Amino acid sequence: MEQTTTMAATLDSAATEQIRGHVKDTQGWMKFVGIVAIISGALYALTIVGIIVAWLPIWLGVLMYQAASKAADYADRANPADLVEYHSKLKTLFTIMGILMIIMLVLMVVGVIIGIIVAIAGGFAAMNY
Repeated sequence: MEQTTTMAATLDSAATEQIRGHVKDTQGWMKFVGIVAIISGALYALTIVGIIVAWLPIWLGVLMYQAASKAADYADRANPADLVEYHSKLKTLFTIMGILMIIMLVLMVVGVIIGIIVAIAGGFAAMNY
């Protein structure tokens, strides 16, 4: 029984170290992408049309940067609370991105339908001349 407990603790320790390594490796790229998203959102805000949607990349960039900071904290201290916060930020990020993807797909389908209607109407209008 004791050997099984020791073996499980060793596996947990190895898995924890592997998770810490992966989290540490991803946090740098996540900070980079977050900063680029914030900068692109700020650039969008400089245009009249872009000011309407500029808050989205800024918000996503802030979430990525916050998640990367929690990833760095977890990689340094191995505190499970930091890992939970890291995953919470990622969950929010992916939820927002998923909702945006659904909205974009719906708008794309609507655009295709409008394009087909315009093409058909243009064809009928050309036939009348």
